[in-house]
Amino acid sequence: MTLNKRETILAVITLFAVLAGGTYWLLEPRLEAWQSANEEVDYLMARHAASQRLIAQRGDLDQRLNVLRERLPQYPVGMDVITSQLLRNLQGFADEHGLTLIRREPEPEREIGDLFEAAITCTWEGELNALVRFLYALQAQGAIVDIRQLTITPVQGAPNRLRGNFTVDYAYSRVESTE
Repeated sequence: MTLNKRETILAVITLFAVLAGGTYWLLEPRLEAWQSANEEVDYLMARHAASQRLIAQRGDLDQRLNVLRERLPQYPVGMDVITSQLLRNLQGFADEHGLTLIRREPEPEREIGDLFEAAITCTWEGELNALVRFLYALQAQGAIVDIRQLTITPVQGAPNRLRGNFTVDYAYSRVESTE
């Protein structure tokens, strides 16, 4: 059987099309895996660079951490800090700035490594100016105190009065008593 020139050209074109399609069909999964591996390498390189920047800043961060630790109040192990100190502090700030604390509900103390955290949820009532001065006084204590949640609603029948809730977190450390 002999093929004429036209049939030979069509056979060669068909062969190339089959070879190209087969090559694509076989290599497509490997190409996707290669692209995925390249993306993962780029991601890991970026994480590595970020980690190196953090490692380079370690000295400064350790120094800042030590300054914060020195500022944290220290209480003896076993002392009931929430009722003896924190609630009294909170009430003192509220009285000083004209904010009425209707209800105070302390949460149990949580230990986070060698630091401790206690939260107190309060229901309050007062004027906006008193609330702002109270919150500013709390925040002026630095990293020791943080307001986690704050809600504010107007009191019906009293245009200048507000009511709401807030949760305040206290951070401190414990030390062994020297007795």
